Amino acid sequence: MYSSRAGSGREAGIDAIARRLVRDEPALITSRDLWPGVRQGRGLGASVFIGDQVGIALFTPAMVGFHDHRMALLAEPGDTVVVRQRCPEFETYLSEHLGMKRVRFLEAHAADLAPVAKQCLSDPGLFKHLLEALEAAGSLTLYAYLVTGHLWHLAQALAAAAQLPVHVAGPSPRISRRVNDKLWFWDVAREIAGPDSVPPSAFAFGPAAAAGRIARLARTAAQVVVKVPDSAGAAGNIRFSAAQLEGLGIAEVRGQLERRLRATGWDGRYPVLVGVWESGVEKSPSVQMWIPHSGEGQPEVLGVFEQLVHGNEGKFAGARFASLGSETEQALKNDAIRLGAMFQRAGYFGPCSLDAVLRKSHSGADQIHWIECNGRWSGVSIPLAAAGRLLGRRPEGIVVVQENLEAEAALDLAQQCKALGDLLFRCGQSREGVILISPPHPGRASLNAMAVAGSQARAEKLMEEVFDRIRAGR
Repeated sequence: MYSSRAGSGREAGIDAIARRLVRDEPALITSRDLWPGVRQGRGLGASVFIGDQVGIALFTPAMVGFHDHRMALLAEPGDTVVVRQRCPEFETYLSEHLGMKRVRFLEAHAADLAPVAKQCLSDPGLFKHLLEALEAAGSLTLYAYLVTGHLWHLAQALAAAAQLPVHVAGPSPRISRRVNDKLWFWDVAREIAGPDSVPPSAFAFGPAAAAGRIARLARTAAQVVVKVPDSAGAAGNIRFSAAQLEGLGIAEVRGQLERRLRATGWDGRYPVLVGVWESGVEKSPSVQMWIPHSGEGQPEVLGVFEQLVHGNEGKFAGARFASLGSETEQALKNDAIRLGAMFQRAGYFGPCSLDAVLRKSHSGADQIHWIECNGRWSGVSIPLAAAGRLLGRRPEGIVVVQENLEAEAALDLAQQCKALGDLLFRCGQSREGVILISPPHPGRASLNAMAVAGSQARAEKLMEEVFDRIRAGR
């Protein structure tokens, strides 16, 4: 792990920014204190894990499939995992290969558009099961992929019904919303890391302004991107090439923009972010952090990863430990620690990751542009935490994949387990191997897995063998 204290001048600057943000928006820190019987943090009793991604803008149950099973890898004996749709084969895999015994799985309503945390409060059966878990353990800690007000409401209702303490292992609803908003993040990134630390961009508060901004940028940039600011995983990224826009008037650009945005499920809310799609990007690093309570230590960098992205919108497809120059890696860590320290002072607690892109400047040096903050668990932080728990230490090598596969590739979980065979990690027996992170998507061939090993080269080799076997369907 890496941690750092900024110099006194920078510390004072971070404090001043955080104080101003809290002064202008007191709910950043006060909203966590509005829930009687609920404590922010991690308790000593049992835990409940809700890996649902619905609640992130533009994410639907059909889109995310079985990805809500990922947080099951963090569960201990006596814990409860709530998913939209149970997958008994994956539960058996977790028990037999990863030694996850006495973990209870509860099923919410798969097609319900309401977040699972909200369903847990409104569905009497689900609430009763969680209440029983709380009463049996004496206290309960709630973990969620994305912490929202629904999770805090659920915690309060459970605490009131049982008259027992319930903890929320994550940020308050307001700071959670802010750090996951690209507009807010880019503003504070400019203050903390410098005015050139994010790509050239602007906010557009209506369709005409957005269309005008797109047209102006397309005169000097080959690619323009519009982003829904509170979405994630490239779900709200719309790219326009200058060639596509050539000869179009503002009304036509506006029409194209709104049609394409609405096709993603966008609800029509502005502002949106309009900027240059970076050219010459060489790598997409991600800094994984844990941010403790203020007064309990500095933010920790748990690892610097290089993200694998596919497609025109830059969709997340996996990650591996980054191979960067020492100066570049140190600069990423320094910026991340300072941003994490500001979040911490503004009331943030929990896992957090910062995504960037690296380009070469005219001088040949690496230029860092921060892209977004994931103020939640992620497709990298969950596997990293799970690998550390299963191995008893941080892995020296790790590769995570979240891939759509060719139609002829092995589709269901049983086929994947059969194909991987001796490559699969077995808790208590293996020192390296492949760990399935979630079941394949129910509607298409996919693979969500990680390879862990004693070196990065060995982990890469294992993952190459995974794809060879999966594609062969053996």
